[in-house]
Amino acid sequence: MPTHWAIDLGTSNTTICEDRSGRPHVVNLPELAKLEPVTQTPVMPSCVCVMDEQGEKVLIGQEAVTYNWDGRATGFARGFKRHLGMERGRTMARVGGRAFTAYDVTSLFLREVVRTLEARFEEEVTDVTIATPSGFYETYRAELQTILRRVKRRGWWDRLWARLRGKPSGIAFRTLDEPVAAALGYGVDVGRATTLVAFDFGGGTMESAVVRTHGARTVETGQAEVLAKQAVEIGGDDIDRWILERLVPSALHDWPEWEVALRWEAERVKLLASAGSEGDFTFRNESYGRLDYHVLSDILAENGLYARIRELLDALLTELRTRHAVLPAEIDDVILEGGSTLLPEVRNVVGDVLGREKVREWLPFEAVARGACIFAGGAHVEDFIYHDYAIRLLPDDDKGAEYELLIPGGTRFPTADNFVTRYYAPGFDGQRHINLFICEVGRVAGRPVDWTARPNGSRYFVPTTAGERAFCLCLNEADPALPLNPAGRGTSPRLRVTYSVDENRWLCVTVHDLQRKNDLRVKHPVVRLR
Repeated sequence: MPTHWAIDLGTSNTTICEDRSGRPHVVNLPELAKLEPVTQTPVMPSCVCVMDEQGEKVLIGQEAVTYNWDGRATGFARGFKRHLGMERGRTMARVGGRAFTAYDVTSLFLREVVRTLEARFEEEVTDVTIATPSGFYETYRAELQTILRRVKRRGWWDRLWARLRGKPSGIAFRTLDEPVAAALGYGVDVGRATTLVAFDFGGGTMESAVVRTHGARTVETGQAEVLAKQAVEIGGDDIDRWILERLVPSALHDWPEWEVALRWEAERVKLLASAGSEGDFTFRNESYGRLDYHVLSDILAENGLYARIRELLDALLTELRTRHAVLPAEIDDVILEGGSTLLPEVRNVVGDVLGREKVREWLPFEAVARGACIFAGGAHVEDFIYHDYAIRLLPDDDKGAEYELLIPGGTRFPTADNFVTRYYAPGFDGQRHINLFICEVGRVAGRPVDWTARPNGSRYFVPTTAGERAFCLCLNEADPALPLNPAGRGTSPRLRVTYSVDENRWLCVTVHDLQRKNDLRVKHPVVRLR
């Protein structure tokens, strides 16, 4: 059985996934890729540098970016994806007297990707799936198919020898819509009818689409119906420019030979701040200011980013309601794509408009490639909980909340009725109510939080920075407290609470009053997990 290879060909970065190990695995090609600083996902810049007029010597990915360090290489091209379907003949690079079109550059990029994979893994690439934007024209898919077949075209002797060895002589090529791929990568079961919002915020654009999967037909074709779509021309490149405008004197912006280095430094400190850390903007051994989570949030707010997100999503919901009579409550899941979704508060703003309980786990750089690989392997998805869920504990010393883990990420559902049992004592004599504040604890800097085990057998997390606190979202602060009648006294446990997750991802609690020996809640749904 051939290895399934999946490619998320992005405007800014490309991610590759394979299933040689039996499960989808993101491929790291160190010579061509870089580790994305926040999530540590290996991503390959979608860049090409053509070195000769024949297109024989070509650099791609990080090698192309490094070669073009000063931005002056005429054979350098990026952003070719957006032109392939509509303007395949658009000139993207020039070497000598030859112009290289969007079609040429894409062909060279995919050719080098396939050659590198075959050399690295010592096997022929014969099965490739590429995710494509659902709003692109069918010509985009057709162009990709033609390119891959040209890349794998061999002479008659090679084809005959391959048949004699019992190996395939061509390439199996398939596509699927990017939102469907992302849904699969996030663990959404597209084998049932589902209404999804895909929010894609990358380096150059912010797009959002509502798509409807159609059960078995979607599993077979990889395509979904687009119900509504909105886009604005704003992306990570604009945020880098805003950072420069805030921190760096405008006189430095006028030197073309410094532009690339300044943008790289802006991107570096942006990623640090987004992860809850901080960094000094340093250029030519001089510091121009410090960027942290709060300062970056202020920059984004001052330049209207959060307002633009709300406007985009409001327009999307209006279109959805006007054209299809679909209400926001009918949206099942919200999936995030693109590196700019890691910026401060972006996820929260999207959640405020569409419902925080619907927003899936953050896998902005790998969900599409992983989903495409799952699709190639038959699209069997076992749904499970992605984020960690905890109860928020409020200490008396006012140093901030700490969180006790209840449902770890990766838990498959439904669970047993007694999946987690906890005992709670009153905090003080005379206490008449106890709150169960259930919180979603996301990934800090793209990685699971570091839960610390204590002697009582439970695991805890105490945020220490604003960035870490921003990833801990309380989901039920408006819920009524549990009554204690009579009022609590002493330090002995008063309530036994059993937690479980039902088949619809609802976290349910059964609460038993140990003193009165009666149940206050029985399998009561509290919050819907994701």
